[in-house]
Amino acid sequence: MQSISSPVVGFNPQVINLTNQTGCKITTFPDGEKHVTVDDLNRKIPVSIYCRITCADDLFCLMQVADVLKRQEMIIDHLFIGYMMSMRCDRLFDINRPFSLKLVADIINSVGALQVGIVEPHSTASLLKIKSSIGVMATMEYFYKEIIRPNENNLDIVAVLPDSGAISRYKPNGLPYIVCGKERDPETGKLLSFTVDAGETECKDKDLFVLDDLCDGGGTFVGLAPKLRELEPKSLSLLVTHAIQLEGIKKVAEAYDHVYITNSYKAWEDEPLPENVTVFKVFK
Repeated sequence: MQSISSPVVGFNPQVINLTNQTGCKITTFPDGEKHVTVDDLNRKIPVSIYCRITCADDLFCLMQVADVLKRQEMIIDHLFIGYMMSMRCDRLFDINRPFSLKLVADIINSVGALQVGIVEPHSTASLLKIKSSIGVMATMEYFYKEIIRPNENNLDIVAVLPDSGAISRYKPNGLPYIVCGKERDPETGKLLSFTVDAGETECKDKDLFVLDDLCDGGGTFVGLAPKLRELEPKSLSLLVTHAIQLEGIKKVAEAYDHVYITNSYKAWEDEPLPENVTVFKVFK
């Protein structure tokens, strides 16, 4: 997924990858401040930057790289963001709370990249706020490339969309699908109940695949699992791009036969995970 074409015709861009310190070195000062030193670069050749933005430190490191490149009057042809913090805060919830997405978007815009790729940006709000941005729909890419096309296990797949909002993003072409729903307490946000609308779609003895962009604590998916088991599927799997918490991964791994995640948020391939969890690599 890291393969990108340069918007600047005729050049193969130089690469700075903040996730593995390719083209740069990240150190930490005694007070905790992150400090980035960029390797020597050919100022005539554009640069592509790869990063995760999971916290303020990651955002500050990106700002430092952009500062170095802009002072050397270099072109940043592409900025690839594997995970972007605040993408779920995509509107102003309350007059006394910040519009976090806009704050992050303003900083990303200040980098001045010719093109910005955001992996599973959660909603169109991120793309509207960030200039020259495109969404990389990794969940569906991995679903087709790693699950459907090889189909080594002769799966008879029915896609499961966790809510109606997922239809526009994850409705599969040429495959049956069902839609679920959930109810939250409007005051606390606590999940109260789950529904499954299979309609006329046959799910018994099928391989159900729940598709979504993100798993945080895992509550939605754990709550849906018993409802989906009532349909008597042959297997029940979950595929998400962004996996945030280790405990959330462990919870869904107990509820599902197979769980597929990526290393967009963290290098989960280096962590001790349950045996039924597979990590696809956004970052190689």
